Amino acid sequence: MKKILFIHNHKDFSGAAKSLSETIKTLKLNNEINVVCPAGSSSSFFKDCNINVINAIGVPRFNHFESGYYKGFRWLVLIREIIFYIYFIYKLILIKKKLKSIDIVHLNEFELIVIAPIIHFFLTKKISSHLRSRLETTKGKLRIRFIKYISEKFINKIIAIDQDCYETSYCKEQTEIVYNVLINQDQKKDTENFKKNITFGFIGNFLSRKGIYDLLLAFKRIYEKNIPIDLLVGGNQVKRSMIYNFLNSNKNFNNFVSKNAIDRCDNIKFIGKVTDLNKFYSKIDVLIFPSYLNSVGRPVIESSLFKIPSIIGLKNFNNDTAIKNASLIFTPGDIEELYEKILFFYMNKEKIVEMGLNAYNNAINLFDHNKNTKKFINILNKL
Repeated sequence: MKKILFIHNHKDFSGAAKSLSETIKTLKLNNEINVVCPAGSSSSFFKDCNINVINAIGVPRFNHFESGYYKGFRWLVLIREIIFYIYFIYKLILIKKKLKSIDIVHLNEFELIVIAPIIHFFLTKKISSHLRSRLETTKGKLRIRFIKYISEKFINKIIAIDQDCYETSYCKEQTEIVYNVLINQDQKKDTENFKKNITFGFIGNFLSRKGIYDLLLAFKRIYEKNIPIDLLVGGNQVKRSMIYNFLNSNKNFNNFVSKNAIDRCDNIKFIGKVTDLNKFYSKIDVLIFPSYLNSVGRPVIESSLFKIPSIIGLKNFNNDTAIKNASLIFTPGDIEELYEKILFFYMNKEKIVEMGLNAYNNAINLFDHNKNTKKFINILNKL
């Protein structure tokens, strides 16, 4: 039995936390598992899954993703990361004292590789990392060299979640694609018989980078034009500190809803946190994933298992998670283009059934729970 330590840095629950939990379900059978995670909805979720959680104040990171690299005032964020880095050295000492020995450490986000040197020093030399978003490959040459150096020296294996992420890896010889782990659903959405109104769905946190604000504006326009299309919104706004809300009042979800009279749009329904995915997906005909991250999120894959096609914020189709004839794409942040894609399904209802079936057939081939878990475990065993 090996001792495996996973490090997850987002306190707010996300698809990355969900995917990690489903992988751990199998790993727990033959290994001792612990997850380091800041206190929040993610840590609560892990505990609900009967996973041992080691709470942390914060986990230092260095972001050089295509959608979020440091520039302008964003460089000030590094002050926080430096403080967290000093704190995390102390935290690793406590973890070492508590667990005695650790065989493998896995970083659940690639931005965490900056802590690989201290993990290497205090805990273990066997370190792997997930790559869940596209890296910036043209800007910040010095930063790219810095990240590549750490990857080559301290990371044994990088696990990309799809071809889009793999192609931006700075160390492709160390990188391997392992698709997210999803458990196939027994209940499938039957989209043959539509109600009068087609229902689109969104599920996720109410953050501007998730594209939810653009989506709501698009459906406000649909409401004003009296087009019979509905939107079902699952999720919650993320709690922020008073200081953050004061400095970013324009990003506050409640302020946005009030300012744009979204609450007056009868075609938009908010249902809060989604605890039953079967129930949510059974009520929608098309999923919309309007994220600014230019990547395919977990909801796209989940909906595919219900034979539901998606509209994805993505610059280009790929050959695995966002294929033609199974989804539509639009330029992230382009509300007009998003609006046009929504109307496409409204005008071509038969495409919902056709593309939903294509999405399902693609998903069951790529996201097999047993196959992908076994591949992930084999990679860890070979570190």
